[in-house]
Amino acid sequence: MGTGKRRSRSQIARDRRRIADLYLQGWLQTDIADDIGVSASTVSRDLKALHQEWQASALLDFDKAKAAELAKIDRLEREYWEAWVRSCEDAETIRQEGDPKAKPSKVVRTFKGQAGDPRFLQGIQWCIDRRCKILGVDAPQRHEVKGSIETKDTSSDRAEILRALRRIADAGATNGVDE
Repeated sequence: MGTGKRRSRSQIARDRRRIADLYLQGWLQTDIADDIGVSASTVSRDLKALHQEWQASALLDFDKAKAAELAKIDRLEREYWEAWVRSCEDAETIRQEGDPKAKPSKVVRTFKGQAGDPRFLQGIQWCIDRRCKILGVDAPQRHEVKGSIETKDTSSDRAEILRALRRIADAGATNGVDE
Protein backbone atom coordinates (compact mmCIF):
# COMPACT_ATOMS: atom_id res chain seq x y z
CA MET A 1 0.00 0.00 0.00
CA GLY A 2 1.00 3.62 -0.39
CA THR A 3 2.89 5.60 2.16
CA GLY A 4 0.53 8.58 2.06
CA LYS A 5 3.32 10.85 0.74
CA ARG A 6 2.63 13.07 -2.25
CA ARG A 7 4.39 11.95 -5.38
CA SER A 8 6.51 14.30 -7.46
CA ARG A 9 5.64 14.86 -11.11
CA SER A 10 8.54 12.68 -12.19
CA GLN A 11 7.43 9.91 -9.79
CA ILE A 12 3.86 10.11 -11.14
CA ALA A 13 5.21 9.84 -14.69
CA ARG A 14 7.35 6.80 -13.75
CA ASP A 15 4.44 5.18 -11.90
CA ARG A 16 2.08 5.76 -14.82
CA ARG A 17 4.51 4.16 -17.27
CA ARG A 18 4.71 1.10 -15.03
CA ILE A 19 0.94 1.10 -14.43
CA ALA A 20 0.32 1.27 -18.17
CA ASP A 21 2.72 -1.62 -18.81
CA LEU A 22 1.15 -3.83 -16.16
CA TYR A 23 -2.41 -2.86 -17.07
CA LEU A 24 -1.82 -3.71 -20.73
CA GLN A 25 -0.45 -7.09 -19.61
CA GLY A 26 -3.79 -7.77 -17.93
CA TRP A 27 -2.82 -7.21 -14.29
CA LEU A 28 -5.54 -6.38 -11.78
CA GLN A 29 -5.50 -2.91 -10.23
CA THR A 30 -4.88 -4.29 -6.74
CA ASP A 31 -1.89 -6.28 -7.98
CA ILE A 32 -0.52 -3.20 -9.76
CA ALA A 33 -0.91 -1.21 -6.54
CA ASP A 34 1.01 -3.85 -4.58
CA ASP A 35 3.77 -3.98 -7.21
CA ILE A 36 4.26 -0.21 -7.33
CA GLY A 37 3.64 0.46 -3.66
CA VAL A 38 0.68 2.81 -3.97
CA SER A 39 -2.99 2.48 -3.05
CA ALA A 40 -5.54 0.91 -5.36
CA SER A 41 -7.36 4.25 -5.55
CA THR A 42 -4.13 5.89 -6.78
CA VAL A 43 -3.84 3.24 -9.48
CA SER A 44 -7.48 3.85 -10.40
CA ARG A 45 -6.89 7.62 -10.69
CA ASP A 46 -3.72 7.08 -12.72
CA LEU A 47 -5.53 4.67 -15.05
CA LYS A 48 -8.30 7.21 -15.54
CA ALA A 49 -5.69 9.81 -16.47
CA LEU A 50 -3.94 7.32 -18.78
CA HIS A 51 -7.22 6.48 -20.52
CA GLN A 52 -7.86 10.18 -21.08
CA GLU A 53 -4.33 10.63 -22.47
CA TRP A 54 -4.71 7.61 -24.74
CA GLN A 55 -8.08 8.80 -26.01
CA ALA A 56 -6.82 12.34 -26.65
CA SER A 57 -3.72 11.08 -28.43
CA ALA A 58 -5.77 8.64 -30.51
CA LEU A 59 -8.10 11.43 -31.57
CA LEU A 60 -5.25 13.79 -32.39
CA ASP A 61 -3.00 11.42 -34.26
CA PHE A 62 -4.68 8.27 -35.49
CA ASP A 63 -2.09 7.84 -38.25
CA LYS A 64 0.71 7.89 -35.68
CA ALA A 65 -1.03 5.16 -33.69
CA LYS A 66 -1.47 3.07 -36.85
CA ALA A 67 2.20 3.54 -37.67
CA ALA A 68 3.21 2.40 -34.18
CA GLU A 69 1.05 -0.73 -34.42
CA LEU A 70 2.42 -1.47 -37.88
CA ALA A 71 5.97 -1.13 -36.54
CA LYS A 72 5.18 -3.64 -33.78
CA ILE A 73 3.73 -6.06 -36.33
CA ASP A 74 6.81 -5.60 -38.55
CA ARG A 75 9.09 -6.41 -35.61
CA LEU A 76 7.04 -9.46 -34.69
CA GLU A 77 7.09 -10.66 -38.29
CA ARG A 78 10.90 -10.34 -38.38
CA GLU A 79 11.08 -12.44 -35.19
CA TYR A 80 8.85 -15.08 -36.77
CA TRP A 81 11.02 -15.16 -39.90
CA GLU A 82 14.21 -15.55 -37.86
CA ALA A 83 12.61 -18.36 -35.84
CA TRP A 84 11.43 -20.02 -39.07
CA VAL A 85 14.95 -19.94 -40.53
CA ARG A 86 16.39 -21.38 -37.29
CA SER A 87 13.76 -24.13 -37.31
CA CYS A 88 14.88 -25.14 -40.81
CA GLU A 89 18.54 -25.54 -39.83
CA ASP A 90 20.04 -28.92 -39.03
CA ALA A 91 19.60 -29.98 -35.42
CA GLU A 92 22.86 -30.98 -33.74
CA THR A 93 22.93 -33.62 -31.02
CA ILE A 94 26.05 -34.19 -28.93
CA ARG A 95 26.47 -37.31 -26.82
CA GLN A 96 29.33 -39.01 -25.04
CA GLU A 97 30.04 -42.67 -25.67
CA GLY A 98 31.82 -44.90 -23.25
CA ASP A 99 32.60 -44.33 -19.60
CA PRO A 100 32.38 -40.59 -18.84
CA LYS A 101 34.95 -41.04 -16.05
CA ALA A 102 37.50 -42.47 -18.47
CA LYS A 103 39.64 -39.67 -19.84
CA PRO A 104 39.57 -40.36 -23.57
CA SER A 105 35.79 -40.76 -23.92
CA LYS A 106 34.31 -40.38 -27.36
CA VAL A 107 32.10 -37.41 -28.22
CA VAL A 108 29.66 -38.13 -31.04
CA ARG A 109 27.95 -35.32 -32.93
CA THR A 110 24.99 -36.08 -35.13
CA PHE A 111 23.11 -33.73 -37.41
CA LYS A 112 19.50 -34.14 -38.42
CA GLY A 113 17.78 -32.10 -41.10
CA GLN A 114 14.56 -30.32 -40.17
CA ALA A 115 11.67 -29.17 -42.31
CA GLY A 116 10.84 -26.09 -40.23
CA ASP A 117 8.14 -25.44 -37.64
CA PRO A 118 4.87 -24.44 -39.38
CA ARG A 119 3.75 -22.46 -36.31
CA PHE A 120 6.22 -19.74 -37.30
CA LEU A 121 4.65 -19.52 -40.76
CA GLN A 122 1.23 -19.20 -39.09
CA GLY A 123 2.63 -16.30 -37.06
CA ILE A 124 3.93 -14.66 -40.24
CA GLN A 125 0.50 -15.10 -41.84
CA TRP A 126 -1.15 -13.50 -38.79
CA CYS A 127 1.16 -10.49 -39.13
CA ILE A 128 0.31 -10.12 -42.81
CA ASP A 129 -3.44 -10.45 -42.15
CA ARG A 130 -3.32 -7.93 -39.31
CA ARG A 131 -1.30 -5.46 -41.38
CA CYS A 132 -3.83 -5.73 -44.21
CA LYS A 133 -6.69 -5.03 -41.79
CA ILE A 134 -4.98 -1.98 -40.32
CA LEU A 135 -4.18 -0.59 -43.76
CA GLY A 136 -7.63 -1.43 -45.12
CA VAL A 137 -6.19 -3.53 -47.94
CA ASP A 138 -8.79 -6.27 -47.58
CA ALA A 139 -11.92 -5.87 -49.64
CA PRO A 140 -14.98 -4.95 -47.63
CA GLN A 141 -17.08 -7.93 -46.61
CA ARG A 142 -20.73 -8.12 -47.48
CA HIS A 143 -23.03 -9.45 -44.78
CA GLU A 144 -26.50 -10.40 -45.85
CA VAL A 145 -29.40 -11.14 -43.55
CA LYS A 146 -32.53 -12.66 -45.03
CA GLY A 147 -35.91 -12.76 -43.40
CA SER A 148 -39.19 -11.00 -43.09
CA ILE A 149 -40.92 -8.88 -40.51
CA GLU A 150 -44.56 -9.41 -39.80
CA THR A 151 -46.44 -6.65 -38.08
CA LYS A 152 -50.09 -6.40 -37.10
CA ASP A 153 -50.68 -2.97 -38.58
CA THR A 154 -48.74 -0.04 -40.01
CA SER A 155 -48.59 1.77 -36.68
CA SER A 156 -46.32 -0.81 -34.96
CA ASP A 157 -43.99 0.65 -32.45
CA ARG A 158 -40.24 0.77 -32.98
CA ALA A 159 -39.48 -1.63 -30.13
CA GLU A 160 -41.49 -4.39 -31.81
CA ILE A 161 -39.68 -3.83 -35.12
CA LEU A 162 -36.29 -3.88 -33.39
CA ARG A 163 -37.16 -7.13 -31.60
CA ALA A 164 -38.16 -8.68 -34.93
CA LEU A 165 -34.91 -7.52 -36.54
CA ARG A 166 -32.92 -8.99 -33.66
CA ARG A 167 -34.72 -12.33 -34.04
CA ILE A 168 -33.88 -12.36 -37.75
CA ALA A 169 -30.25 -11.44 -37.09
CA ASP A 170 -29.96 -14.08 -34.36
CA ALA A 171 -31.49 -16.71 -36.66
CA GLY A 172 -29.02 -15.77 -39.40
CA ALA A 173 -26.07 -16.01 -37.00
CA THR A 174 -27.09 -19.48 -35.86
CA ASN A 175 -27.66 -20.64 -39.46
CA GLY A 176 -24.09 -20.04 -40.55
CA VAL A 177 -24.51 -16.49 -41.86
CA ASP A 178 -21.44 -14.32 -41.24
CA GLU A 179 -21.75 -11.85 -38.46
